[in-house]
Amino acid sequence: MSSIVIDKSYLQGTSSNEIKKLALNNRLLMSDALFYELLTTKPEYRCLCFNKFPKNSNPVDLIDHIGVFMNKEINTHKPSGPPSQHIETFAFKFNEKLTDIDYSPPTDSQTEIEKETSRIKENVYTFLERAKVIQSFFPNLLEGSQMQRDKAHMEAEVLIVTPKSLSKFIGQLKLPVGEKELPPADSMNDSWAIYRWLQVQLLFALDVYVRYQANIPKELSLKTYLKMEHDVLDAELLALGCLEGSFATKEKKHIRWWQLLCQSGQLYE
Repeated sequence: MSSIVIDKSYLQGTSSNEIKKLALNNRLLMSDALFYELLTTKPEYRCLCFNKFPKNSNPVDLIDHIGVFMNKEINTHKPSGPPSQHIETFAFKFNEKLTDIDYSPPTDSQTEIEKETSRIKENVYTFLERAKVIQSFFPNLLEGSQMQRDKAHMEAEVLIVTPKSLSKFIGQLKLPVGEKELPPADSMNDSWAIYRWLQVQLLFALDVYVRYQANIPKELSLKTYLKMEHDVLDAELLALGCLEGSFATKEKKHIRWWQLLCQSGQLYE
């Protein structure tokens, strides 16, 4: 039985029968990022999505966010491998109240949501800083005609998914003072969470840089912040999907990137 990392767009855009059918022959992997996204989305979307899962025990396999896998790799200098090798093993059922439009998380759950909100907020601003410096890797993104810019954008995406180029990018990463050293760049490949995370981060950063024509806002409106938060969460899920080699999404951009990142992987759309 294979395992599939799923994202919110797939849950929202796929019928309940199709989700249940998929779950019969596969294990659906739900990361911390997706669970957070479902708990904090509009109540009607939360109800819609949780109603689609089977009602049995352990309807999905729970996995950590990508940062947990990367930290393990930094500590051990060994690849984490597929997320399905690191699932939570306790028995559980989803709270039936999650399908209630008026559901409000209990105090202990709200505390965990707030902790995750803080983690993601930090990741949003780190991501924006990364997007601001993407030009140092690809200096000609905004030069020439629109056709030339589009060509430069596509060429940059190809470089990002090219192993030799990515090893160079990893080698250029500068860690904060006191942080543990990354494993050697030439020792990493696509079985590493760090490797997959960096590929996806660069693709998203490139997309934001071009979208804003290098004028990435310093102060974020609520609407812009939520868009960036959405990108950060999507990036985590796409990276986990690449690491697993199996991903379910309806997002056209993610489908296109998947075809660059995981040509031999399994995509459900």
